[in-house]
Amino acid sequence: MKASRIGNVKFVLTIVVVAVASCLVTSCEDVSDLAIDKVAAPVVAEVEDVAPNAVSVTFFELDKSGILDKDIGVVQIPVSGLNIDVFAGGTKLGTFTTDMEGTIEVEYEAEKPNEFAGTHKGIDFRIFK
Repeated sequence: MKASRIGNVKFVLTIVVVAVASCLVTSCEDVSDLAIDKVAAPVVAEVEDVAPNAVSVTFFELDKSGILDKDIGVVQIPVSGLNIDVFAGGTKLGTFTTDMEGTIEVEYEAEKPNEFAGTHKGIDFRIFK
């Protein structure tokens, strides 16, 4: 009876060692060669419904230099003259240019625009809303 108990303990220890070894061999590693480099968008977008089939989208650049000052915080700066490709359901509705307040207005027939793409300060971006 003692021999079978020792045999069971050895069997369980063997399973534990194999399981730990398997975890170590198959563990994930940080891979830096992704197909697409992730870069934070240089602008943010605020979408507002202005009519039953129209939206207003305002694009801002964020000035975070005062983030640690409770009296300043993050400042939103409107981005004027920005060319924006607007998509709804994967279909391009057109290219729009922001006005002095960083705003574009988009009228649509079927699907509401949900994707906005462009380039700001040499950085391509695509925002989904």
